[in-house]
Amino acid sequence: MPKPRIQAIIQSAAIWNKTMPSTVKTEKSWLLALFGLPFFCVGAGFLLFSIVPTLHDAARMASWPETPGTLLQAQLVTSRSSKSTTYGVKADYLYNVGGLDYRGSRVAINTGNDNVGGFQQSLGSRLENARINNQTVSVWYDPSNPEDAVLNRDIRWGLLGFKLIFVIVFGGAGFAMIYFGLRGTKTAATPASGAQPWLQRPEWQGGVIHSNAKTGTYFVWGFAVFWNLISTPAAFFIPDIWREKGALALLVLLFPCVGLGLLFWAIKSTLEWKRFGATPMTMDPFPGAIGGDVGGELLVNILYQPSTAFEVTLSCINSYISGRGEDRSRSEKVIWQDQGYAEVHPSMHGTRLQYRFEVPDGLPSSEEHSDNYHLWRLNIHGDMPGVDLKRSFEIPVYPGKEKSRRITSLSTQHQPSGHVQLRADALLPLTRTGSRVDIYYPMWRKPLSAFAIMLFGGIFSGVGVFLWKQATQEGFPLNLMSGIFGLVGSLIVLSGLYALFNSLHVRFDGHSLTAVRRILGVPVSNKTSAYPLIRSIEIKQNGSSQSGSTHHIDYQIIAKTASGTIVLAEGLNSHSKAELVVDYFEKLTGLKDTQALSAA
Repeated sequence: MPKPRIQAIIQSAAIWNKTMPSTVKTEKSWLLALFGLPFFCVGAGFLLFSIVPTLHDAARMASWPETPGTLLQAQLVTSRSSKSTTYGVKADYLYNVGGLDYRGSRVAINTGNDNVGGFQQSLGSRLENARINNQTVSVWYDPSNPEDAVLNRDIRWGLLGFKLIFVIVFGGAGFAMIYFGLRGTKTAATPASGAQPWLQRPEWQGGVIHSNAKTGTYFVWGFAVFWNLISTPAAFFIPDIWREKGALALLVLLFPCVGLGLLFWAIKSTLEWKRFGATPMTMDPFPGAIGGDVGGELLVNILYQPSTAFEVTLSCINSYISGRGEDRSRSEKVIWQDQGYAEVHPSMHGTRLQYRFEVPDGLPSSEEHSDNYHLWRLNIHGDMPGVDLKRSFEIPVYPGKEKSRRITSLSTQHQPSGHVQLRADALLPLTRTGSRVDIYYPMWRKPLSAFAIMLFGGIFSGVGVFLWKQATQEGFPLNLMSGIFGLVGSLIVLSGLYALFNSLHVRFDGHSLTAVRRILGVPVSNKTSAYPLIRSIEIKQNGSSQSGSTHHIDYQIIAKTASGTIVLAEGLNSHSKAELVVDYFEKLTGLKDTQALSAA
């Protein structure tokens, strides 16, 4: 057999071994589903047999006419046990409708005893006083059935919220257990899975990876429908709440407004899915290589337009759970990030987007999901008329030196039509006068993010002030909580003010550099170093923010000297851009020549 033919067979076998499909098994947990069924029934029972009837009665009673009534009996009923005391109100009353006398006994929308708030005590005391003093009371009756009447038709929002806790906590937990039990867990089995851990994940089989767009759309619709079913009925009673409770109605209005926002989000997700379709992505190489390339191509169901820019962001993320008990929550921290643009090519079924990044050694590889693990996420965003393209993929990335076989252009270097080629001097707010270079970051350079920080801190501080006022009645524990909220909120507000009003001026005069940090024009830091005293110029992560599944990183460039560090540049949103700026500064200060001589 000719030698080239043998090499081709060996290469094909290697590729097949790396991407061969595995047997995917789904193991359902009937025990988990059965365990969750009672919890779901409790939540559904509170919703269907208590909350919904309450809102239904309140809605129909809102239009009932009023007539005077005479109390025959009125009594506050107290029931005590070893752990609690509950209250209820009993009453009998006479009223006249259309010349006919009727007798009623329903006191309020909700019947039975409870100890939620002081509603029962207040209503019972008022009715007892009215009976003793022979005063008439207001009776609201159903004009189509006058025998159906009530003395108080107020919605008890506190009691409704208390029952809603059971719906959300018990019903939500039960539904989740039933859903995950019946959906089951997919596992992949392959003889080589020990050496190739990416083959253990069914969603990574064959190198074709799908985004979470469809599942995310279903989740958003489910959450939006559930939220609106609970919150929308409250909107009908806002005028009554305003008349009786004043500004409390604005708090109640907040829940339907959130529901409208969720519906808008769900509709937007649906339109995006219908327009762009499934967008399958094929990786090249598969898996992505730490120390090599992370690349691939994405098929999008849109007409080919070469001028459209699609931004691609590759992030290495640490996902972890913080807190304890009921306060546990999952957070994400971006470890490394690079950004660029995809190359756009025509395809038989629309448009093909290609991307490729060079990933440095030393970064964490993809790990199995746990309380603390690392993952690699690829985000693609394209601004388009109507609905924008937004897709997010969790992809396998492991140590290796593999390079892309089909994709030659680097996303960090590719610039779509109309975009200026990336250069360090274009990334910096730079002016050059002879041999002097000035870099100036003015105040108000990121006003929206600064105001968002201050708003967040202001909310914390506002909670602290509210708790301080409540502490006069509740005692020391609220004083402690108000102090914590007030301190954290104040620090956040101060950080927002600093972000808004600080400026940075860095000057290179050919022999030394000077960096001056000012707040409202007043110098607060002034650092200087001669070029020969600079030991290194490095990239430093200065912070990050998150919007949905997309992280936005902020890199700084710092100079390390014998006396400390000096910030040279900031606000760079990708590692490759930061590397361009580092290279520029190394040439500007002569550090690159010094390093070359040292290496020689």
